[in-house]
Amino acid sequence: MRRIFFVLAFLIGTLGNLSAQMVLFQGTFEEALKKAKEEKKELFVDFYADWCGPCKAMATQVFTLPEVGDYFNAHFICVQVNVEAKENVEVSKKYDVKALPTMVFVNREGKELRRVKGAVQAEVLIKEAKIALGKELSFEQLYDQFKKKKKDLELHQQLLLEAPLFFPSLQQDYERQKWTTRIESLFPDYLKSKKLENMINDKDFQILLLYHPQTSKEDPIFDFVAANFDKFAHVVKKEEVAGYLMSMNNGYIIQLCKKGDPTYKDRLDRVNKDLKSAYAGFTFGTLSVLDAMTLLADATYYLYRHDEAKFFENMDKYFAGKGDQTEVEDYAQPLEDMYTAYNGQLSKAANLKSIDWISQALKKQMDADTHTRFLIMLAQCFRDTDNVEKAKQCLNQAFVTSAGIEDQMQMKRMQGIIKQNLQGL
Repeated sequence: MRRIFFVLAFLIGTLGNLSAQMVLFQGTFEEALKKAKEEKKELFVDFYADWCGPCKAMATQVFTLPEVGDYFNAHFICVQVNVEAKENVEVSKKYDVKALPTMVFVNREGKELRRVKGAVQAEVLIKEAKIALGKELSFEQLYDQFKKKKKDLELHQQLLLEAPLFFPSLQQDYERQKWTTRIESLFPDYLKSKKLENMINDKDFQILLLYHPQTSKEDPIFDFVAANFDKFAHVVKKEEVAGYLMSMNNGYIIQLCKKGDPTYKDRLDRVNKDLKSAYAGFTFGTLSVLDAMTLLADATYYLYRHDEAKFFENMDKYFAGKGDQTEVEDYAQPLEDMYTAYNGQLSKAANLKSIDWISQALKKQMDADTHTRFLIMLAQCFRDTDNVEKAKQCLNQAFVTSAGIEDQMQMKRMQGIIKQNLQGL
């Protein structure tokens, strides 16, 4: 009895997982259309080809999601049509399929309701399905309504929130430019009408995230969120508010450092003042938050002044202070910054320091793609310090490691880079 129970539990779990994803009709387009009529549903047609990477991404990463399966199984008969199969030539022509993937919503009479070109996120696909069924207005329809009701703040807010879902559907450059111009004016107008003091709520915070991602010397929005940190943290997750402020502040500090503007120190001072709540809870080994950020900022400042010695000194102090908490990203960022600051032409000292940092990074846990990239970088550093044998060893190890990269296209791309490097030794 106990064994039967476990078998039943396994089967129920398996069937539950299967039912959660999009059910694809096994048959021809005509048969799927007939079934749609019988079940009084509309038709969702995924035009694809075996060689199409984005098509595979949709099939394996989007169609399999529970939220997609739940909605599409309830409202559509879903069918895939291989555009390269002889029997599908006519239907592909009928629906004017010129790019892949193309996903078409069709009614029971075979009339196109709406289409989606290119790979999109699940949220976008479900939104398009609702528009096709007439359950929601399209972005264009919302905008037309807004032009007639420009004082409607709720409609204004909805447009701003839905704009990011609308843009992926635009295929033509002139369409993108037209809508970019329209949408860019929406945020400042909304801000002027709504007023910051009335924006301490979840939806308006999302709008700030979307349309005000950077700060500057004089920034009333940044200052308002910082001054009202606790109020925002009460209506949205505290981590989101902290992340928003830190992302903007850190980004601005780095921007000033790269420009050689010493006023970055003034922004650092705010870490222990009005931004203290945002940075609270972060640890950097034996370093305080301010000490850690100062070392990183000073390192960046000196790097872009091409003062290698002080750059290395500050970074090594940071690594020593953070100790066991040092992560892969801590090594990756300064390595990337060095290549950028010196246009890939590193000095012997920089290559030797890179070898040390990469060797430390490789002791950490990381995915196969990142591991492969580090090994290629290490090989290049050995090559540029005339250690060809070590460079070969790293590249051979990188090739073996790359076999673990899940994305087959990315794996082949990385292996191509490895082969080129080997040939160049």
